[in-house]
Amino acid sequence: MSAPLVIAGHGTRVDPGAEECFRFVERVRGLLPGVDVSVGFVELTPPTIDAALADALARADEPHAVVAPLMLGTGGHVQSDIPAAIEAGRRTRPGATVAYARHLGADPRLRRALLLRAREALGDWAASEATVVVLGRGTSLPDTNADHARLTRLVVEEGGFERAIAGFIQVTRPSLPDALSEAYGAGTRRIVVLPNYLFPGMLQQWTAQEVSAWLGEHPD
Repeated sequence: MSAPLVIAGHGTRVDPGAEECFRFVERVRGLLPGVDVSVGFVELTPPTIDAALADALARADEPHAVVAPLMLGTGGHVQSDIPAAIEAGRRTRPGATVAYARHLGADPRLRRALLLRAREALGDWAASEATVVVLGRGTSLPDTNADHARLTRLVVEEGGFERAIAGFIQVTRPSLPDALSEAYGAGTRRIVVLPNYLFPGMLQQWTAQEVSAWLGEHPD
């Protein structure tokens, strides 16, 4: 029997986001027959990661498990919160070992998905005449924000856009309105906002609100 897999998600106050995450876990479960696949969350959505891991270890024949963060960047959750939860869950079974997988990052398959979404939003606009604002979560960790800037550079080169600007919805700058104003100030009037989020949630709602407010001040 393979070691159980615990997927470590963020959690959300938005029910559709949680439901979509659970559907994703069901798909993973279907792709891994014979593997005990479960999910835990850092916050907001039950169960917690340590509880999910403790349950998985209790069901396992051998005291081994894998935890995979369902996270795009290496923010505080990946670097601190999930490891702490892993240690708490591991201690519930003496002698247990837990392998911690890396975050998703700028995987080429995820970049292809981002570019597909961007091209859908472009409609009949030419990519070479449009600016893309690649929107990240934003953290207090400079290395993590630098990873988002690197992703933005890959998007502009792989997508053939006129330019791409990195923006952040929280914590650090440039903010989404600032990134939009930077694109506007450079002369572009064809802007695609490309959120780099995994599931629906408050970040998506805030993005829509900020875009709407900015557009109200820039009718052209």
